[in-house]
Amino acid sequence: MTELLLSSTTTLPWLEEAFRLAKSFHFDGLELMPYRWTTVNRVKRFSEIYQIPVKGVHLPFWWHTKPLWKVIASETEKREWVFATIWWFVFGSGHNNCPAVKLLKEFTGAYCLIHPDTYGQSQYQDFMISRTLFFENERPKLQESAIAYDPWKIKKWLSEFNLFFDGQLMLDPGHIQIAQKTGILPRWQILSVYQDLRPEGLHLSFSDGDRLHDLPTDEEWGQLVQAIKHAPPRYLVVETRPGPGTEKRLRKIRDMIRVDLNL
Repeated sequence: MTELLLSSTTTLPWLEEAFRLAKSFHFDGLELMPYRWTTVNRVKRFSEIYQIPVKGVHLPFWWHTKPLWKVIASETEKREWVFATIWWFVFGSGHNNCPAVKLLKEFTGAYCLIHPDTYGQSQYQDFMISRTLFFENERPKLQESAIAYDPWKIKKWLSEFNLFFDGQLMLDPGHIQIAQKTGILPRWQILSVYQDLRPEGLHLSFSDGDRLHDLPTDEEWGQLVQAIKHAPPRYLVVETRPGPGTEKRLRKIRDMIRVDLNL
């Protein structure tokens, strides 16, 4: 049975608001990407108040701290400079004492969401043992290995990786669209991508043209509904851009999911 989660980045930088909206719109839980200032006690308190479990924890984008100018210089699109700067200030890096690692040690049943290159930097830590690791295809960056942004390469790598422990693909269509725009991935429709990869996790986030971390179009949604019904993911994670209109966007996508997927 697919579990419907809300990504906490939807309410950046407000942590409690993510729990409140997850409760209000009847999500099964939260995929949490903690900020530098997030504490285990605050997360536990909000989880208890709103009765919303933490189902997954997203590690920061970098295991080792990088200078901001290097982070910005690695982006392939100027519009991502702003987001990269925000991520750098808000999320920090993924060292062993960061909030994300502390939360994973506390919430032992939560999956760990990590980017392939971050995993390579971390050299496999103790907190990753005995839990599901979801590897998300990230948006492409300059001078980066294809395994970081190419979900087909991630899937192939995971077929060998799973001999040792539970590693799964978290598919992000928006990151694929950015890679397609730059010409480094084929321009397949989302239906073909999903059917070919059959991911265990799916982020509902789209970023082509003028859209950035937005809801699917009617055409994209129609294709996804068909694909999800045929091969349901373990987790369906709603992730839309923060800011004005957040509740309106969540209400719209929640109604679509309820009507078309009965979740």
